[in-house]
Amino acid sequence: MNAWMSMVSQLGARLRRGVSGQGVLAVGGILLLALIVAAILLGPEAGGTPRIEPGTVQALGNMGSPQGVAVAMPGLTPFVPMRPLQFAGRVTQVVSIGADVGWGQLHIWINDGSGTLLEISLAPKIYLDQIGCPSFDNARVSGVGFIFDPARPNAELYAREIVVAGTTCRLRDDEGLALWMNPTQ
Repeated sequence: MNAWMSMVSQLGARLRRGVSGQGVLAVGGILLLALIVAAILLGPEAGGTPRIEPGTVQALGNMGSPQGVAVAMPGLTPFVPMRPLQFAGRVTQVVSIGADVGWGQLHIWINDGSGTLLEISLAPKIYLDQIGCPSFDNARVSGVGFIFDPARPNAELYAREIVVAGTTCRLRDDEGLALWMNPTQ
């Protein structure tokens, strides 16, 4: 904490010597940062931010101590991770759904030999081209994906990854979130 005080006092001395408005902003930013760091490090015992234990919802009681509170939030359901499902078969149809409204998503239907076709949602065509995913026309594919609405008959499967012509194309993360929406993935 002494290092912070020293830096603040040095900036204050520069400010008194005629530093512009940028100096004022710098001092204010450093003070704000110091307060945030102190609140995090000191915790609730010293008036800092209360720590919430994983898996509990807490609220502050009359004296400022954390207490467990049951919270009912209508319309919200807890996140339940979906179990990944494997798929394999020959592509019978390739369609870009939504391309006419700007968000086009490539869907394929595969025949897995069971007599029913399985619809698989892939990704936007531009993303598939960007990652070097080969053409799906009449190709044999395999992969892993999620069905997010298992109660709906014939619900499409959202591919996490798909192998086509020996190339593995990663499309979603382990929770099913689209990789094309997060370029750091």
